[in-house]
Amino acid sequence: MSHHKPIIFIILISLFGSLAYSFYFQITPQVDARGYDSAALNIVNGYGYRETADGDLVFDQAIGRIGPLYQYFLAGHYYLFGHRFEPVWISQAILHALTVLLVYLICLLIFKNAERKKDISLLAAAIIGFYPDLVEISAMLMMETFYLFWFMLAVYLFFRFFDKISFWPAVLSGLVFGLATLTRPPVLFLIPAVLFCYFTQKKRLAAGAFILTLVLVFVPWTARNYQVFHKISPLGAGGAYNFWIGNYHGANGEQEPPDEAREFIKNYGVINIQPVAMNNFFTFIRQHPLEYVKLTALRVNKYFSLARPMGFWFYQSGLGQLIFLICSSLASVFLFIFGLAGLAKAFKLNHRQLNYLLAFTILTPLIIFATVVETRYRFQIYPLLAIFAGYFIIYLAGQKKFWLNKTLWLFAGLVLANGLLDLVLSLDRFKERLGWFL
Repeated sequence: MSHHKPIIFIILISLFGSLAYSFYFQITPQVDARGYDSAALNIVNGYGYRETADGDLVFDQAIGRIGPLYQYFLAGHYYLFGHRFEPVWISQAILHALTVLLVYLICLLIFKNAERKKDISLLAAAIIGFYPDLVEISAMLMMETFYLFWFMLAVYLFFRFFDKISFWPAVLSGLVFGLATLTRPPVLFLIPAVLFCYFTQKKRLAAGAFILTLVLVFVPWTARNYQVFHKISPLGAGGAYNFWIGNYHGANGEQEPPDEAREFIKNYGVINIQPVAMNNFFTFIRQHPLEYVKLTALRVNKYFSLARPMGFWFYQSGLGQLIFLICSSLASVFLFIFGLAGLAKAFKLNHRQLNYLLAFTILTPLIIFATVVETRYRFQIYPLLAIFAGYFIIYLAGQKKFWLNKTLWLFAGLVLANGLLDLVLSLDRFKERLGWFL
């Protein structure tokens, strides 16, 4: 039992840190969180999946948000405990702690032949458990904590059965990947790597079981949307909408809708935006290909920028908020430098499982690069980078003059230069935000 004490300690600190943050700040739902809360209440009260209790569902905002699994997760809590946030905070603290455990277990599987596999695993788990942004988001009615649990469970199952792929593990993986996708769709982009693994190992039956299970998970939600809107919409309307609002003449790559998109929703409803949004997206690429390339480059820059901390939320102000912003920025500097350096180091090893983790890490942000970038949209890559960071730090610890490591300094330079570039390109916005503290 004594050899399990370090990870138990990390998990417990992560759990109680999340609980303490939640109960100290007692954050009330705003913006997206308010929408999730309203949808959950309407589900419990018998009005169905909607944010307003009356009115035409075509104009209701619920179908335009990412979901629906998190909203039903909230509804389950409200059904059992009433409209209280404390049970949700407790559940999300537990999910955060379980995600820490999954990171630890994934590391043990990937580095099973490494001499210091436990040290790598503990370090990666600690990075995620104590990461300021992830502790903060677990205290909100936001879906990221819920999603990261399902996402890392899907990754864990993949590596758990990596060399023992068979029918039932594939069914279980398909189920978990499906549930993760019903929370946030970007996990879909990992599926080609999963299927590649299945087919290269000639596990065609398992691949078929995986695909079939994944599809079946979407059947109830797709059937509901078809019944309500008479449209086939397995992922809602939010994904298509993001292609439009991140890509138009004059856009900055962030979630700032053009007036045309706002007017369309006002006049025709959210669900009807899908074909129009995609048409406008492809028209924009044809008419302004260089501007699209520029926007994509801007999104890559902002995605990896240390100047994009979490913390610009309504519930904090003054010195407390400034301290959190500094902690968030420092955490991103640490994670991006050591995580990306570890990724580069692992690339040279040609290690089978590490290669798939590399693929997952590369595939994770692609949809963000194509649509819109927000700081919390980066969360999916954090556990993956934490694993590479743990690996690289333990590697450095074994070097006599680790401070002279070229890979370390290369990525330190790249991350700092990227953050400085973002600061220069978005100087007016940063001045506006810094004005909160002056």
